[in-house]
Amino acid sequence: MFEEVDDASRREKCFTTIAQLPAFIDPKQIPGKRLPFSTIQNHGFVHSVEVILPKEFYSQIKPSLESKLEKPRYARVFMAPSALLEHDFFNTYIKSGNILMISEGRSGSDNVFTLQDGVLRMELGKEIYERTGLTGKPCRSGGRKHAKERFLVELNLRLPSMLHGKKGFERIVWAFTNVLTQSMAWLFHDLESNPGQDEGTKPINKVQPQLITCEPQEIDHEQIVTPPFFNEKGKVLEKMSEGDLQEYCGSLSEWLAMVQMASPRLSGEDDVDPYLSRYAVPDADGSQACDLMSLKWHGLISSRWIMQLFLNLLQSKASNLSWFALAVATLGKEAVEGRDGFTVMVLSREPSEPKEAEESQDIKGTSGSDGRMTLCWELMGASVTEP
Repeated sequence: MFEEVDDASRREKCFTTIAQLPAFIDPKQIPGKRLPFSTIQNHGFVHSVEVILPKEFYSQIKPSLESKLEKPRYARVFMAPSALLEHDFFNTYIKSGNILMISEGRSGSDNVFTLQDGVLRMELGKEIYERTGLTGKPCRSGGRKHAKERFLVELNLRLPSMLHGKKGFERIVWAFTNVLTQSMAWLFHDLESNPGQDEGTKPINKVQPQLITCEPQEIDHEQIVTPPFFNEKGKVLEKMSEGDLQEYCGSLSEWLAMVQMASPRLSGEDDVDPYLSRYAVPDADGSQACDLMSLKWHGLISSRWIMQLFLNLLQSKASNLSWFALAVATLGKEAVEGRDGFTVMVLSREPSEPKEAEESQDIKGTSGSDGRMTLCWELMGASVTEP
């Protein structure tokens, strides 16, 4: 066995949080400051979502997901940054609407633009930045020691002063019209759009968008050795030492990652030589082989849609006695220590636990929100800057 030294991976971070869901969750007033809801809301630019759950549970909730959850939709367009400030686009999508946009390019080396909540964020090279005349700040690019300095410019386009004709805003318009003129590919998602609306009259149609609908991909995982995931585990975790807790959460995260990779080491029929692989499933004594299912969506997906997916999984009656995991990977917006994504795992109730709250929860429309334990892993990317 040879140990490879990887300085970049040593700087990677994984923040692990163990929390309990509220006894009641109002879909119209989500507790956004509590985990895992705050984690879901803080990741705006997502490129893939995966749900891992027992196949039996999925067969029970599939009709509900298909009827209550709209498929994510986004568009791919080619346009210059100056098009963002044109009257129709600016007034419809930024001043009165709400959109997500991210341009092509790699943070740390290319000029990259993102638009979220009315805030335009631009990462520019030094030469382009100086030509625009805009005010920004130096940012870490993740490049080598002799890489050119890069700058970050943030513009809140929803401020009252951001209006055509205002002196400060016209300065921004000049920079976009005379310097930031290169056309590029963007991913565009309108958070306010409804499937029944007339799409033909919207300003985005002037740039001939390529509309894309994210279709879920179903992947079967047959006879996977699965640890027991009961709510009682939360009480056991509270009594663990810091070292044991870190080891257990790490092994559980590793197990989920191996399910995502469809590793043969998790198969109940696996008989690999222990000399080649010494991997063991957590809580092997209480583990049993069962069929799992993965649902995957790929594309520009908003945190709002992910929240709806999470609540739909919680609200299902069948979720009381079943666990599930939600794994999300994000589009990189920062070259150094950017948010790579997160995984949320909701533990099931033990079969012996009473379900007295089910009827009252049905009336309130939040069945399944029963205060179950959750584990949340938030991943931060490593810096590639030389030490």
